[in-house]
Amino acid sequence: MGRRLRILFVNQYFPPDASNSAYILGELAEDLARDHEVQVLAGHPSYNAGATTFRPRGVHVVRSRSTRFDRTSIAGRLTNYLTFCLSAAVSACRVQRPDLVVAMTDPPVVGLVGLLAARRHRRPLVQISHDVYPEIAVALGRLHSPVLIALWRRLNTVVRGSAASIVVVGRDMRERLVADGVDPAKIAVIPTWGTEQSPDPAARTRTRDAMGWGEELLVVMHAGNAGLAQNLDVVLDAALELREEPGSLFVILGDGAAKPQLMRRAEGAGLANVAFLAHCPKDDAQALMQAADLHVVSLVPGLWGCATPSKTYGIMAAGRPFVAVVDEGSEPARIARDYDCGVHVAAGDGAGLARAIRELRSTSLDAAGDRALAAFRAHHTREHATAATREHLERVVRECAA
Repeated sequence: MGRRLRILFVNQYFPPDASNSAYILGELAEDLARDHEVQVLAGHPSYNAGATTFRPRGVHVVRSRSTRFDRTSIAGRLTNYLTFCLSAAVSACRVQRPDLVVAMTDPPVVGLVGLLAARRHRRPLVQISHDVYPEIAVALGRLHSPVLIALWRRLNTVVRGSAASIVVVGRDMRERLVADGVDPAKIAVIPTWGTEQSPDPAARTRTRDAMGWGEELLVVMHAGNAGLAQNLDVVLDAALELREEPGSLFVILGDGAAKPQLMRRAEGAGLANVAFLAHCPKDDAQALMQAADLHVVSLVPGLWGCATPSKTYGIMAAGRPFVAVVDEGSEPARIARDYDCGVHVAAGDGAGLARAIRELRSTSLDAAGDRALAAFRAHHTREHATAATREHLERVVRECAA
């Protein structure tokens, strides 16, 4: 391992925030703290903060203030991001000098704070990229200004060019960044992870009975953020296609900016085969995920290489198969094919999702789930991913010091 390092992470969300990036960073920081001194520069809890009891151990957290406007408003979200970044920039210059600065991508411009901290302390910067902006905002139709798009891309070029290394969470993201001009020698692919659930048929039956699902109903679930990028209208499109065919239930588990509109659409269309469940603590969510028969991983068209939904690994950890409704070549589609634990449908194709569900009903979903779990255990556990990240960060420090 070498000497004990002081590592500074910068990300707006950290437990008890219950966002995906908060969970991921919390578990990574906790594991790294076994070998190194870990500081996290984060905002004050504001994201479903009462939904988790997870508190990472051994991590020193510095909280920076920001506004807390409604995240469903683009103006409110941008204001929250900018005020956090301004506050965090001041804090980043005041923390104890680290050996390494690691910036994540929540909010998408937080890399600038990481760059400022790295230059202030004369230490290397590593960026862990979970999302690629402004491409996501453009694909969602939320950003149209050519000037703002060009400025954002220029800022990305500065941050990526200054970083000693960039960690991406999918092979497609690596290919996207290389196509955008990033030096491929800088990029390391280290996927995120899920929390394994030991198969428990009795617990699965109890959960299904408690939810009123029984054993004959085919439960198709989307679990996680019901945001704009997830394009959950494809789930409702499939529900419309199958509404006259009894025996299927579409469950959307979680909250997000798109959920109110989805609920209005489902109610207006009289979709009795769709159910919405609120965000719940992680253990409860995992039990529900394991109780489903089939999962959906979806993104809007045009997000190839821009996002790799970490819910893919949670689904595999639950021992369930999935339908990847994403662009061709996206990481979830590759995983489904690599491990024969799901199928791919083109992004935005709700009718294709319905056809896939019809076809999968006649196959052994449990066998596909077993293959998903085996692949998860071999390649995508928390221990595997955080150890790979630790080794990579240690290598960056050694190489920059040489």
